[in-house]
Amino acid sequence: MKKIFLFMVTGLMFVGCFGKKEDVASKIIGNTYVLQKVIDGSEVDVTFEKDRLSGKAGVNNYFANYKIDGQTITIENPGSTRMMGPEELMKQEQEYLKNLNEAKNIKLTEKGIVITTTSGVQLDFDKK
Repeated sequence: MKKIFLFMVTGLMFVGCFGKKEDVASKIIGNTYVLQKVIDGSEVDVTFEKDRLSGKAGVNNYFANYKIDGQTITIENPGSTRMMGPEELMKQEQEYLKNLNEAKNIKLTEKGIVITTTSGVQLDFDKK
């Protein structure tokens, strides 16, 4: 009897570790998120649609296809308009688009989302 009980408890613990994946994709579609910690006076944001995202990268608008599986996100080569702006905003924009291209994980937070890149950079967004 003891063995059966231990087997059942172990099985339940094992199943709990591999429970249902959080459905991040369905919770972010149709929402706009604003990147925190940007240069004063600039705004960087992202809006998620079904398989596509778009937004303002500081100076230019950008767009890309994306895929989410659980908390793993892949953003495919973001493209953007090609307007020029102040040098510091252009540097911020280039860094942001580079980080989006390296996106690896996405997590829902109380305020919005956090996207983490392959190099460990965290992009912290608040819901607009």
